[in-house]
Amino acid sequence: MINKMLITEIISDFHSRNIPDFTPRAFDLSCPKSKIRSLIGVRRAGKTFCFYQLIDNLLKQGIEKERILFINFEDERLLPLNLADLSLILDTYYENYPAFKENKVFVFFDEIQNVSGWEKFTRRIHDNENVHINLTGSSSKLLSREIATSLRGRTLIYEIFPFCFAEYLRSRNIAADFRSSKGRSNIVNAFESYLQIGGFPEVLDCTETFRLKILQDYFNMILYKDLIERYEIRNHSLVKYLLKFLLSNNANPFSVNKFYRDSKSQGYKCSKDALHNYLSYFEDAFCFSLVSIFSDSLRKRQVNYKKIYAIDHGLVTGIVSSISYNTGHLLETMVYNQLRRQHSNEEIFYYKTSNNREIDFITIKQGAVNALIQVAETIAEPEAKDREANSLWQAMQELNIREATIVTRSEEDMLKKNKYSIHVIPFWKWALVY
Repeated sequence: MINKMLITEIISDFHSRNIPDFTPRAFDLSCPKSKIRSLIGVRRAGKTFCFYQLIDNLLKQGIEKERILFINFEDERLLPLNLADLSLILDTYYENYPAFKENKVFVFFDEIQNVSGWEKFTRRIHDNENVHINLTGSSSKLLSREIATSLRGRTLIYEIFPFCFAEYLRSRNIAADFRSSKGRSNIVNAFESYLQIGGFPEVLDCTETFRLKILQDYFNMILYKDLIERYEIRNHSLVKYLLKFLLSNNANPFSVNKFYRDSKSQGYKCSKDALHNYLSYFEDAFCFSLVSIFSDSLRKRQVNYKKIYAIDHGLVTGIVSSISYNTGHLLETMVYNQLRRQHSNEEIFYYKTSNNREIDFITIKQGAVNALIQVAETIAEPEAKDREANSLWQAMQELNIREATIVTRSEEDMLKKNKYSIHVIPFWKWALVY
């Protein structure tokens, strides 16, 4: 069991330090004080700095810093922790600040999923203490399962992603104003950097050498801590091979059956059930998302291939050789992750027309199709423009939608055919207005 002196030191250290500088995030984290605020997402996406943003907002409202209890459960001084230690942390806080026992205390528990039984403790203090609780965690399955059973009705969940393009601009102090030629030039230049660097906050100011090293460390943390250790995977070599294979084939169709045959030919021992489990683990650790075909038929969704997208395209450029990916697929991943900031994964699909033309993304809102989006790095060649446009014309007719979008790297245009319109828009503009 940890001792009270250490807890007091950690609490006092936070109260004596300034809040670190942070880039304000582009999403709304507002939450009633009657609800627990839970932030989930991939490692190193910036959840802790979202906490700093929330704490800064409290300080600006005149809340005393001493009324804020911040604990990072990845602090090695606290490891290992058990359920009794959680109670000791809160008891020690109140011993140091007894006057706040009757006041609302703002509790921030970072990476709390590292402590077994955290959900029981959280439920107890939410129900019995005058606290507003904020949690972060890096495991979708762990937090979601335990929230569903123990925190039901008590929490609002927010998924935190690496920086979107607007946040990347903000981190660079670049105004998101593309109306002037100077503003447009700055944005386009930043986009070309973002395309290669990605959105993980820690790597944005690094040299290329350090960026690659840091992203390799992320890869290893996810592989060993979030996958192998958490799920007690014994076949280390296969899961590592699969993880690298998916990054190398990002934004491509993925078939378990095909990979099963390929891995067997490479000498790996596995079963199809194990591969399905690994994919589920990857999703739970926020490594990838799997996108299904749009269909009312559940069977059709199950038998058709899924397309796979990395949580951030920077993982691809940081881990995979440049000869193994293309910038068109990076662009498609950026579009997918931008859509995910507005839609759940269950609201995003790819679409096949009756003549087998593929549309990259179709989004659903309140049960109805609300967007058709094709991604093409360039449609400068007439054949490319006709190919992408014809696919959308067909889909628009079948789905009775009058407008669609082609997201490009740099081109902008408006295409019309009868009552249908296609907006051709560069990613850097689309991402700022979507």
